[in-house]
Amino acid sequence: MLYLFKSKFFYFLLVVILLPIQITLGIYLYFAPEIPSSSEVASVELQVPLKIFTKDGKLIGEFGEIHRTKLKFEEIPDTFVKAFLAAEDSDYFNHTGVDILSLVRAAYQFLRAGEIVSGGGTITMQVARNYVLTKERTFERKLKEIFTALKIDFSFTKEEIFELYVNQIFLGNRAYGIKAAAEIYYDKNLEDLNLAQYAMIAALPKAPSRINPLINPRKAINRRNYVLRRMLALEFINQTQFDVASSAPVTASFSGISPEVEADYLAEEIRKYIIQNYGLSAYKDGYQVFSTIDSRYQTAARDAVEEGIEDYEERHGFEKPENHEYLLPKSFKNRSEFFYAFAYDPFSYLDEFGIELEAKNPFNRAMEFLEGQAEFKNFKPAILISVEDKRLLSLNKEGKIENILLADLKKSIRPRINENRKDKKLTNFSDFFESGDLVWLSKDDSQSNFITLSIHPKVQSALVSLNPSSGEILALVGGYNFRNSQFNRAIQAKPQLGSNFKPFLYAAAFENGFSPASMIVDSPLVFDDQNLEEIWRPRNASGKFYGPTRLREALVQSRNVVSVKLLQEISIKEAKESLEKFGFYKEELPNDLSLALGSYGASPIKNAELFSIFANGGKKIAPYFIDKILFPDGNEINFSEEKKSKTGDYLSQWFGTDERVADNFSIDPRIAFMINDILKEAAQRGTGRKINELGRKDFAAKTGTSNDAESTWFTGFNENILTTVWFGYDNPSSLGNNEFGSTTSLPIWLNYKKQIIDTIPKGKFKKPSGLIARKINLETGELAKPEDEKVKFELFLN
Repeated sequence: MLYLFKSKFFYFLLVVILLPIQITLGIYLYFAPEIPSSSEVASVELQVPLKIFTKDGKLIGEFGEIHRTKLKFEEIPDTFVKAFLAAEDSDYFNHTGVDILSLVRAAYQFLRAGEIVSGGGTITMQVARNYVLTKERTFERKLKEIFTALKIDFSFTKEEIFELYVNQIFLGNRAYGIKAAAEIYYDKNLEDLNLAQYAMIAALPKAPSRINPLINPRKAINRRNYVLRRMLALEFINQTQFDVASSAPVTASFSGISPEVEADYLAEEIRKYIIQNYGLSAYKDGYQVFSTIDSRYQTAARDAVEEGIEDYEERHGFEKPENHEYLLPKSFKNRSEFFYAFAYDPFSYLDEFGIELEAKNPFNRAMEFLEGQAEFKNFKPAILISVEDKRLLSLNKEGKIENILLADLKKSIRPRINENRKDKKLTNFSDFFESGDLVWLSKDDSQSNFITLSIHPKVQSALVSLNPSSGEILALVGGYNFRNSQFNRAIQAKPQLGSNFKPFLYAAAFENGFSPASMIVDSPLVFDDQNLEEIWRPRNASGKFYGPTRLREALVQSRNVVSVKLLQEISIKEAKESLEKFGFYKEELPNDLSLALGSYGASPIKNAELFSIFANGGKKIAPYFIDKILFPDGNEINFSEEKKSKTGDYLSQWFGTDERVADNFSIDPRIAFMINDILKEAAQRGTGRKINELGRKDFAAKTGTSNDAESTWFTGFNENILTTVWFGYDNPSSLGNNEFGSTTSLPIWLNYKKQIIDTIPKGKFKKPSGLIARKINLETGELAKPEDEKVKFELFLN
């Protein structure tokens, strides 16, 4: 025995045995500070998406990763466990967190290739991987991963590790964890899935973004069937089960949570605000944002905007569709129904699973194009591939051909000639349509043969409705279809205000010595202004001139010539000084007399903010759309409460009793009252008189139509609610000679208000002190004499 200790071979053997242990221990001690503790691994947080609600708790948007519920091992179906074991780690319950044979194979491949080829990873190592900071494929990272896996296997039971794995694994389409995946892909609880669906989800960790049934169904099928073959080889399932599951078609579809109220434009604005102020972690930390909008108001606003746009399109005729003939192969274009019936079968390009074969469908380009076109209502996009006199053949995004007979149209087609004229009823399709035209089709469910043909509306509209005393936005619509265009016209567009600007001009006049009784002669004008591109002859919408006109009557009837002359008398400089106080951006205001007719552009939300100074007795407000934010730690910010704490009494601020917010006033409340009084009259007998249909007399209102009717407006309010509606094209173009704010925007405003009128308290604008009513002569505007016959009380500043 003594001889053995003196032997060189003994020491050599000792070094051979101890050296790997020492090296391993040294490597572990080197990486130990970077290896997470057991408590850090156990405290994995579920990723809960950012959710946005209406003020009354209806979901309007969800953003971020979906990862809902922690599962216990016993809650996971046994077949599902076996599917994951077959796919990822069949020896999971036997090894110590690291598969030595797999690592040896991976090390050999590394030595041959000079880089990591395969990971040799186990389920435990995949759990560990989520805690290693870097994602690059390096040998150093792999060593950290191995030691972390060993530590995890030593600290937790196999069942606990499996829980960690299935609760946090990314499975594509915003789904983290198997419960979220079951809901996203199949809209089912985990226990309700079948074997083929279990195998499909178990197949996803390999490449969740590339090999999933929604992105690449063919590769997903292949990967699923690999998992099923492994389950069969491991005797987890029998041959009959394998045959049934491996031949099952793809049944996955995106089943994310649908909003309860359509408010996409507002939800996107809130999303941007939250990420900008609280960072990207808001996508996964479970932030809940309650907006200020009322679900009933929002739904009414959405419906009103849609109907208003569709009514305009209907009365102006069927616009010529966009043509995309280049997408159609020549040999499959303008052929007969007989040809398509025998030469084209969309199913012949699919295998038994419904997956596209290598032999491409000749309409593949057209189908891909249609995938990117937004649906609206019940209308789905299609491209016309053949046009005959009485028949159209259209292709949808699934590659199916639809036969459309002229006799089967639910509504006749009258082509649009231009914005002012439409043609007679179409009797031959070939007189108007061409192959390659992009159209939208809707089938009548009650009458299967009836089809409605349309195009996606190009004209747009936006609506903003708010509480004028607080700035709280009650409804916001930024366009016809968010899926088609994410441009938020309620906030981002700045169309010309047209006559919607006039109340501010008249308020500026009242600040500069004019009164509602002041007279200006409505007569022809010609301007050769160096600030204008050409000689300008302003006219009234009626084309007539009305002689001496009181300012009240001029604003009630929205007289253009009087407004231009009024600005001329005030001076542009003085008017701009007043307008800046009202909230206009002085540097953006035009320096010519076109300002009088609303050549200034503002977004609908800015227009609503500006008009609120009238509805709110002369006091400024700042519109806001977030009521409160609930943070993951249970704390909250309540924006509405903060606003209320800064609001004083209606008139006390003006007279200086509350200095804290006195600078909120942007206009003398007496002038605000005078403008309101005039606009209430305009709502009863002027350009806004259609709102008499509401049966209420407490609303003040003003229409607006810009030059050539490129932009039209209607703004109406009482002291409890203010709503402004804009209507026009994104690229300014005339709406037509017979279109005004009263024919486009006002009907939308009225439709919206009719749906919610029972919830709007009647308003009565409070009359501030310092106003007197005096009788005037209606023909001269001067104070009435006893012998005058045409007299009326008018308001004057005292």
